[in-house]
Amino acid sequence: MTVTDHPGDGDRVAALPRSRFVASPKRRLALGPRDREMLVDLYHHQAMLRGQIQALYFVSVARCNDRLRQLFDHGYVQRYFHPASPYGAQAIYTVGRNAAPVIAAALGTDAAEVRRRCRARTPAFLEHTLEIVRFYLAVRAATQGPEQAQIELWLPEARCRHEYEMAAAGAANRWRKEVFKPDGFIRLDAGDKGYRSYFLEIDLGHTSSRQFRNKLADHERYLRSGLFEERFGCSEFRTLVVTTGARRLSNLLSLVRKEAEDLAWFTTFEELEEHGALGAIWRSARSPCARSLVSDGQTEEAACGSA
Repeated sequence: MTVTDHPGDGDRVAALPRSRFVASPKRRLALGPRDREMLVDLYHHQAMLRGQIQALYFVSVARCNDRLRQLFDHGYVQRYFHPASPYGAQAIYTVGRNAAPVIAAALGTDAAEVRRRCRARTPAFLEHTLEIVRFYLAVRAATQGPEQAQIELWLPEARCRHEYEMAAAGAANRWRKEVFKPDGFIRLDAGDKGYRSYFLEIDLGHTSSRQFRNKLADHERYLRSGLFEERFGCSEFRTLVVTTGARRLSNLLSLVRKEAEDLAWFTTFEELEEHGALGAIWRSARSPCARSLVSDGQTEEAACGSA
């Protein structure tokens, strides 16, 4: 939209600043392969910060901002700003309604189902979802070198959710529905050390002790059931828990059942940021020794002895 400074004088035209909250398409938009891939990725992850999208798909902030603005103006993405965010804070992006046919065509599903899943989200949900993406980007950054382990598979929450039926205890021919819904799944190719499989749980301190115990019990049950091996082709996994700080980590460790002492590995967001996802930052209830996601037993013991 433009405004003429002096009526009848076409030589002096100034552009009005566009609102960051109101879509204002200026020209037709042709989607490219990167746009389609990004929209599908955003759909699976459910929400991303501008900086997270840039890290995955763009080489510069300017190019990222320009393309996201175009996608927003044409209804392919929605943008949110936290009410308490200062001016200039990064926008949070989710899929817009006009992206539904594009995503449905890419995934071979129904556009109405895509729209149903693109409903409005609460601030708490968005905060939790952004931390899942933060973890993925931390692992991605740690696996960039040629000598590092590589990400063989990454599934955000929407893609690793698994609904199944289990025989009800003490009731013949009766089944109960179970839903296994971790925050993510990642499998690392550690070369000669083989593959390492991990489910992810993000803890922001809002979960009660009982809820956390039940969550870990879900992971134990999923491992024992054989469904993990049936679905992923591996016999075992660990559950990674990333939490808010040392005090919360200590509390969560105390809640782990003896039978699951080495199933769940814990770290904090601070350690993840400071030492990287592949650093010796992961602790279990079985041992206070920090370990790496790809280290072998000898390396773990050496790290523990030097701590």
